[in-house]
Amino acid sequence: MPAVVPWIPASPPPFVVPAVAPACRLANLRVGGVDPSAGIFDNGASGALTGGVVLTNAGPPCSLLGRPAVRLVGGPVARVRLKQTAFDPGAPPLDVLPAFSVRALPTGSAAYATLWWSNWCAPGNPGAGNLSPPPTALEVALPAGGSVRFPVRGAPRCDAPEYPSTVAVGAFTPLVPQPKQTTRLPFALAVDAPSTARPGTVLRYRVTLRNTRRRAFRFGACPTYFEELGAAHELHVLDCGPARTIAPDASVTFAMELRLPPTLRTGPDGIFWELGPGTYLPPSASARVVVTR
Repeated sequence: MPAVVPWIPASPPPFVVPAVAPACRLANLRVGGVDPSAGIFDNGASGALTGGVVLTNAGPPCSLLGRPAVRLVGGPVARVRLKQTAFDPGAPPLDVLPAFSVRALPTGSAAYATLWWSNWCAPGNPGAGNLSPPPTALEVALPAGGSVRFPVRGAPRCDAPEYPSTVAVGAFTPLVPQPKQTTRLPFALAVDAPSTARPGTVLRYRVTLRNTRRRAFRFGACPTYFEELGAAHELHVLDCGPARTIAPDASVTFAMELRLPPTLRTGPDGIFWELGPGTYLPPSASARVVVTR
């Protein structure tokens, strides 16, 4: 085995976007809250409530595009101004390829839509964080028709009675189960990188993996790794062939490369490296790198 395993430009195969399947019908979906014990909403930040609806496909592959429509019912709803908006959680993680697409939700797979509810003010509530009687239910309507009602056990606080109560609804997103503990990779990582880097160049550095188990570790398939420096990020497959088996407490060093775009901003940024995205508690490490021009 070489002292340093050379870098190779190996990347996982690209995700194949499926054709749009027929729309999911309510009769073929199992619908529930993200947290069955807390209902469809639980506590959130700044007095708001967060939650979500989960839809599991029990029928043939179908599409869940767009976002559901929601409606609060019961209690003082008729006397409260309401506003529904789109919830945008930002860009999805870049370090894990999608497991499937809501364009063709596989049989047995699930999708979810995030909900964020704020400023519930019944008439007479002065605001300043006081609570109002909650609605009795939240109705969730699917794009292809059909709706489900969920009981509401509480409401967000009233901060500004002069403004409407807002329910923000996210688009349907694949719900991927948490990785099993058996997928955990037993490595401690160390990143050895130059202290500075220039935009428009290739950053060359090294990552060392140390086996923390008391027995040898043998790679099955070579895992992927994710590297990121500011806006520069790539996903590759580790060249584990030369180091297929690593003895207890032994270390292997791998050469790494990351292309830095010419527009990469200047300033202090750390190089972040993660092994096995999508495994249980993937090991990661970073090192300080200052981007200069």
